[in-house]
Amino acid sequence: MLEEGISGCIVTSTVAQEFLRVRDTATGDARYFTPPPFSLGPIARQAYAAQQKIHGDRPSDRPLFKISTDKLIMDFNNEFPSVVEYGHAGIAHLLNTGNRAIFTESVNHLPKRERKDLLDKFTFLVDQGIQCIPVQSACVPVAFDLLKRLIGRGFSLKSDFRNSLNDMLILGTAIENRVDLWTKDELLAKFAKDEGLSGVKSRDSHYELEFSASATKPHQGSRESKGYINTGWRYSMHRASSPDRPLSRR
Repeated sequence: MLEEGISGCIVTSTVAQEFLRVRDTATGDARYFTPPPFSLGPIARQAYAAQQKIHGDRPSDRPLFKISTDKLIMDFNNEFPSVVEYGHAGIAHLLNTGNRAIFTESVNHLPKRERKDLLDKFTFLVDQGIQCIPVQSACVPVAFDLLKRLIGRGFSLKSDFRNSLNDMLILGTAIENRVDLWTKDELLAKFAKDEGLSGVKSRDSHYELEFSASATKPHQGSRESKGYINTGWRYSMHRASSPDRPLSRR
């Protein structure tokens, strides 16, 4: 949960998507889509840069930009449900440029009250000067390795697998980008400490996980958790303007 007093902080796109309710928690499907500028044609890109709506005020009962956003596919070889996520680069670009116009257009098909609530949340992040780091290809194998190590250590996954996966994506993104992480999740902090991933400081209402520049990244020569076999989890991440790439094994 994001709170007051976070001015100037950095969040991962996973956190931003949770806060802005991009995903339907019941179905796991995306509720709306956010385009990064590199996926748009020249005219639409100009509108994006000028923070003007691409489609004007045309009403729509369907989400826009699905074919104009980035996509991440994660397959767990039938151990867990496959996951498809959209717009990690898209939401990061919108937040980092404070692009209210395009965000408003992205949520235009949602009920009026919810549109207002989401725009208020987006405006709050922008006004707080929040910067967003997107989940990128290099972060996913780190998250996969962390998830395997979490299971190998006997930690219980959360009832919604996506929540545990998101925790590892957040942790993996922080590790890959060498940025410190604040969390209220005691088990996440304990796991990071036990695995020697970071220093951990306990504060009044949260834990601070500190990642030094010299720390070893989990996917670089890290051991598999004892008794846990690499079963060929795969992922694919691609830009909207590029054809789907083969899934990468991990």
